[in-house]
Amino acid sequence: MNQSAYYNPNFYTPVLPAGWVEYKAPTGQPYWYNTLTRQSTWTFPVQAVSPQSQQQEQPKEKKKKQIKKKIPGTHWLFVLTHDGYEFYYDRETKTSVWEMPKELEEPMKELERLEKEEKEQKEEESKKRKLEQEQKEEEETKKIKMEQEEKEEEEVNEEKKEEGKAEPTEMTEEDIMWQLEQMEEEPEEQTEEQPEEQPKEIKQEKVNEISEEERIRQFYELLKERNISPFAVYSTEYPKLMSDPRFELVPNNKQKTLFNKYCHELGEKLKNEQRNKKKPEEEFRELLESKVTEKMYFDDFRRKCKDDPRFKVIPSTREREALFKDYVKHHLSKKKKDPVGGYMMLLRETKEIRPGIRWRDAKKILEKDERYHAIESKLEREDLFRDYLETLQ
Repeated sequence: MNQSAYYNPNFYTPVLPAGWVEYKAPTGQPYWYNTLTRQSTWTFPVQAVSPQSQQQEQPKEKKKKQIKKKIPGTHWLFVLTHDGYEFYYDRETKTSVWEMPKELEEPMKELERLEKEEKEQKEEESKKRKLEQEQKEEEETKKIKMEQEEKEEEEVNEEKKEEGKAEPTEMTEEDIMWQLEQMEEEPEEQTEEQPEEQPKEIKQEKVNEISEEERIRQFYELLKERNISPFAVYSTEYPKLMSDPRFELVPNNKQKTLFNKYCHELGEKLKNEQRNKKKPEEEFRELLESKVTEKMYFDDFRRKCKDDPRFKVIPSTREREALFKDYVKHHLSKKKKDPVGGYMMLLRETKEIRPGIRWRDAKKILEKDERYHAIESKLEREDLFRDYLETLQ
């Protein structure tokens, strides 16, 4: 056994803590007496931990902040001190009272009701945020799959784009103008290039019964049905058209002239449409403005709007997401940078807000504006309203 663990005066004389005195019993065994507590012990007293060291070991409790609340419809403040005491402060007379004045009974009930509503609202928002977070996490797990779908969709779009390169809608305004210039410079082909004999499915006398205007209209209708391009060549398209009775309605010597005229007019029309057509970014921006909310994620936006033509004008998923984030960051966030300033501006702009108007009446007018909802606290909305009314008096 380790004897040094016990007190033995033959080995050393330890220092007694303050207030302790050593005595010896008749048997010679030492004991110790505390002059402050008047207690004795056979065990050698240990130095007590000072309150100062205890404070160093234990973290200091933070002092609670004093809370001030405006009592609705009055010029009183309800104050809760950091020690838990409550009192009432009159802002007009600059006086405080411990007991609640009788006139404040109803306003205090209203304050409690508003605080309860605000608490419930915050709990609801907290639940909503939690749900949104869960949805976001769920969406993250699907993101790889969705990106794969987007990639496949882009590949299909690229294939379609390659197939439709000859279609006029895929060409720029410069391409159309160049092609039209080339067509104007192209020399007239000799009529002997046409087959000498053409099928006569409609008798000449029957053709003569149709007006020239109607024959040309049907001829153009045929070209439209066959999707004749503005850059089509008459000799190439002729074999595809000759078997249709409407083609024979026009005399042989006018067929090519009307064909070229149709192509030229169609090219001019497409050129004008191209000039007046909105840029893809502008169309996509219109979609963002009409559908996106501040708490919406890109995946939600994509799922909701993927079938909208304005969504498809931007083929790249990365570019869509970049435009989406830029819109949310630089446009929606501006509305929330200074909610109080926006709310006060709303009060100043609303002509119905004048001295004597009741809060419940003003609220019905103001709640139609988004700047009203930018102030989340119902109590703060009313306080700012009343502060503004004071400036009008």
